[in-house]
Amino acid sequence: MTTTGRHQGFTLLELLVVIFIIGVIATMATLSIGVATSEKGAEKEIERLAELLALASEEAVLQGREFGLLLYEQQYEFTAFDYSTSRWEPLIDEDGAFRLRKLPAGLRLEIELDGRPVKLLEEKPVSTERNVPENSREKADVPSSQSQDRGTVPPVVILSSGDMTPFVLRIETDQGQSAVALEVEENGTTRTVRDER
Repeated sequence: MTTTGRHQGFTLLELLVVIFIIGVIATMATLSIGVATSEKGAEKEIERLAELLALASEEAVLQGREFGLLLYEQQYEFTAFDYSTSRWEPLIDEDGAFRLRKLPAGLRLEIELDGRPVKLLEEKPVSTERNVPENSREKADVPSSQSQDRGTVPPVVILSSGDMTPFVLRIETDQGQSAVALEVEENGTTRTVRDER
């Protein structure tokens, strides 16, 4: 009588599944630890802001409206000029791309117009809501985080022609080291530079 010997071991498929699971766990652990340094966070924020400026410029041209960029030490948001009230109002869009955004801890903004630093606005409370028109908010439950700076003229204006205020925006670490800067020209061209001033 012959016995068929069965080899003990793992199949290639089983090994691939185990390797995949280890990779997913390692990725999750890396993200939860927060390996990214504040400089990487600054670069990411500058890239996001450059993309939002390009989007705002396109929207300003499409809508034929003037948009603005309000800057705080650790926050920024987009506004739009309302011709019916002759005031700058928070820019409300469906997906919330232009909402109030807060920088990660340890980073702060600085802006220069014509080579001179501009004093930034005081921080405002970040609402958990997305930009929702005021007439659709529950009056007693959700205070408007947007009302504090209604009418404030933004230092950066994006015209309906696509042109904008030229400026240099720096994101610095808490230690005062300037990590990265965004240089924006009048025609909306942006350039990210390492800033070691």
